[in-house]
Formats: sequence, C-alpha cells, structure tokens
Amino acid sequence: MKTARIAVIVLCMALLVLPSVSMPLFGPRDTGAEYRVPADYPSITDEDGQLNAAFSGDFERWLCDHFGFRSAIIHANALLNYRLLRASANEQVVVGRGNWLFFTPTVPDYTGEGRLTEAELTAIAGNLRAFSEAYARRGARVYLAIIPNKSTLYPEYMPQRYPMRRDEGNIPLVREACEDLPLTWIDLLSPLRKAAAGERLIYYRTDTHWNALGAAIAAEAILSETGAGARGYAVAADVPFQDGDLARLMGLSGLITESVPDVVPDAPLPDANYDGRAFTLSGSGEGRLTVFRDSFGTAIGPWLTDAYGLCEMVWTSPLESGHAADDVLVLICERNIREYLLAEPDLSAMEAPEPDGEPEGDTIERGAFNRDDFEEAEADDGDDFFDDGEDGDEDDFFDDGEDDFFDDEDADESDDAMASGRLNYGI
Repeated sequence: MKTARIAVIVLCMALLVLPSVSMPLFGPRDTGAEYRVPADYPSITDEDGQLNAAFSGDFERWLCDHFGFRSAIIHANALLNYRLLRASANEQVVVGRGNWLFFTPTVPDYTGEGRLTEAELTAIAGNLRAFSEAYARRGARVYLAIIPNKSTLYPEYMPQRYPMRRDEGNIPLVREACEDLPLTWIDLLSPLRKAAAGERLIYYRTDTHWNALGAAIAAEAILSETGAGARGYAVAADVPFQDGDLARLMGLSGLITESVPDVVPDAPLPDANYDGRAFTLSGSGEGRLTVFRDSFGTAIGPWLTDAYGLCEMVWTSPLESGHAADDVLVLICERNIREYLLAEPDLSAMEAPEPDGEPEGDTIERGAFNRDDFEEAEADDGDDFFDDGEDGDEDDFFDDGEDDFFDDEDADESDDAMASGRLNYGI
C-alpha cells in the first residue's frame, strides 16, 4: 500500500513538473490554430529602468503559452470535446448536426435576434446613397451583393437549441432599403439557396466560408449582372479538405477531414494570393473593377479578376471613395452587414480629381505575384471580426440563465468587442 502511494505521488509530481522541464524541447509551435502570437518573456524592468510592476502577470501569461506539450494537450482536449461531448472547446464555434460547424457570431442572424432595426436600415440606405452617388459622379456603376451565412443556406444542420427566425432575415431587408438608390442589387441568395438544395455542397462543413463551387456560382451571378461575362467551369470529383477555419478555432487543425467539390475552370484563372488587404491584378477582360470585400472575396477573387482588364481588391471598412473604376462591387457576407454598411463611408476623396491611369496601390501581372512584396499592405492577421491577438475564449457570448442568445447587457458587450477589433480572427 505504501509503495502504491509513493508511485501515485511520483506520477503526480512528474505530470506537474514535466511540462515545465520539457519547455526547451516541446514548447509552443506556431500552428496558426489560435490566430495569435504566444506571449514574449517579460522584462524585469520597465522603460524607465524601474522594476516592472506587471512582471508577475506577464510571466504567468508567458508560462501558460510556453509550457511543454501545450499544443498536444490543446488538441487532445478539443478532440475529446468534439468526439465525445459534441461540443466545441472554443465559444466562437457551434457544433451542429452531422459534424457541421458554425460561427457563433452568426447565430443572432439565424435566430432573428440580430434583425436590423428601422433606424439601422435608414442609416444603411443613407450611407449607400452617399457612397454610390460619389462613384456615379465619376461615371462608375455601383453593385451590391450580400453573401448569405452558412446557417441561412443550411439551417437543417444547426443545433435544435437555436430556433430559426420566422422571416427571411436581414438580406431582404437591405435589398428593400436599396430600392430607390443609384446602385444595382445582385441577388446571391436565390442561386446559392438553389444550389445548396442539390447534392454537392457549396459551403464547407468545417469552415465558415463557401467552397470553390459556391464561389463559382456566385461569380456567375455577379458577372452576368455586370455584363462582364462569367467564365465556364466543370465540377469534378470531390477532393479532401482539412484546413477549415472553424476547425482551427477549435484546436483541431488537420484533424477533421471533409470532402468538397473540385471546380475546374475552362481556362486558368489568375494565380495569386487573394488574402492581401489592397492590391490590383490584371485579367483577360476589359474595363476596371474595384471590389470592396471581406474574407469571402478570397475564393471568388480569381473569377472576378479574370473578367476585367484590371481588378482592384480592397479589404477594408468603412467603404471609401476615390478608387478609379468602371464598376464598383460591394461584396460582403450577411454577418458583416452592420460592420460595413452601418459605418459612414469615407468620402474624403469624393471631390478630388479622378485619378489618371491605373488605380493606386500594388499592381500585379498574372503569374507575377510575390506575397513577400505585400506584407505592408496586409493587416494584422485580421478580417472582419477578431484582430487584437487575444484568445476569443474570453468573450462571453452566452447568458446561461436566459433563452435569448443575447440579453441587452450581453449585446452591448459584444458590440463593444466588435468595435474594438477583439472579434477578428480573419474569418
């Protein structure tokens, strides 16, 4: 009995000590799963040479980020939650039916608690009017296309604990608000909903975005409306995919594999990195297109670029004037309506003379893209939700004592978080 007790004590001590002593060999590895940089070792003194009063807390954060086997432990915990409990270790991810994953900030859109108010719709209409009139004075045509959330197209895979809204959601409301504006509405909800009812998936199960087929279908609808002409494509056999952003948020990067349709265009599309924040690419068509986009613009970017002579991709909010273009496309996801359309557009360049020649920024010929050349043009690992390097787990989205997804206090906290950029994981 005494030997058994000693063995248990030794084992417990080993488990406590091993992560620390193994730090030099099995410390953190930058897998990209947490969308943040591990904390640096803190300085004992501050900038004035005095003792660092925050050293204790900074050291604790450094130790938590650097203990041995950390990544393996995180993966094991995430896999246990996912496989056995059908739950996510990260509150930003909802585990649905059939192994589908959904982005937590889209839940209010799904339940209807995020419905746009009349005041918000009036503000959106005013912002879009000012924006589109600014470009109309330069002779540019303005188009607006809103991409439906994954839960809007695949509600059957959402958990039963979230009741689906009884109306069509915010996209039809924005469309109605734009009826008298000098812009053209492009309907993506109808063709994508029709495609989602088919046998081939158009959104990833483990990612918040559309897949290659969804992007191709949307590009066809957009380019048909603008008159630029969509390139044809064939849908090939499914291919494996295991790099979903939602899976990465859960700590399961590379551990969950799904099959997605492969899309083969009739001719090669521009080969470039479309994650950049602002750049211009040349295509095989005519005219100039400026696209104000969010993360959904990455997959559809090559299709849009190839249809024009020059295509400027701008990943920014608020919308801004001053870009030289024949056509201007605002292409954002349903979940980003408030972030992009409620923000007053930057019209500081509205009265400036129209730029001559090519749009400002980096211009890349097809096949000549070098990612290193554009580091300064890219933002800090961010997108439209999370961007200060903090772990999103600290954000409290749920009120366990209430049925509603947000109560008033929670909503205010969430709005403050989004305004500060804490909710920005690049998805």
